[in-house]
Amino acid sequence: MSTTPAGFDFDALAEWAESDEATHTPQTSPVFRGKDAARASRAFLGRGRPTLGSDHATGEGRSPRRQVRLDARTNARLDAYAAATGTSASQIIRDALADYLPA
Repeated sequence: MSTTPAGFDFDALAEWAESDEATHTPQTSPVFRGKDAARASRAFLGRGRPTLGSDHATGEGRSPRRQVRLDARTNARLDAYAAATGTSASQIIRDALADYLPA
């Protein structure tokens, strides 16, 4: 049996693909109907990353965005630090700028 990193069995998938068996997708989430479906849809569409306020996410408007290029060594150091601290690279950059720039 050969499998992918995600655990899919290639042999079983190949056997299924060559058969006349119908596609089966297991139900993995609740099914909503009527008003519940409308409410769930609005909640789903309203999600996303909150904007960044002065001290915390405010959820209003759009956050300004900056794009920078890093040399390979700095990028690797940033990735390693992010992994070691469990923090995103974006948050590390925001914190570094807040500490570096005058108030």
